[in-house]
Amino acid sequence: MLPDFLVPFKHYQETVVVDAVDDRIMPDSSDDRPSAQTVLRWKRWLFMNANDIDGHLKSIGYRELNFTEELLRSDISLLSELRKRIPEGWLKEILRFIYNSGARLLAFGI
Repeated sequence: MLPDFLVPFKHYQETVVVDAVDDRIMPDSSDDRPSAQTVLRWKRWLFMNANDIDGHLKSIGYRELNFTEELLRSDISLLSELRKRIPEGWLKEILRFIYNSGARLLAFGI
């Protein structure tokens, strides 16, 4: 079982990944912050998984939370909505829903 503060296949805590992807911390090679290259990989990882994340969240919402079929067919991005509504913990919530449902994301951006 993976603790909430870690992200699968990442060497940094979830808060560092979120802050870097959301441009709240700047990469730096002189301390323990991630390098610019690492942040670019994380952003590419999120971009490559965005459609899968939305699909998983809509499917889980429909099956487990009684969301309507309209949401399944809508163009609403649940990823974008969660990033707006939970700015500090959106990634943790997304990963919890997806991995606890038995689904997986691509480990690396291509």
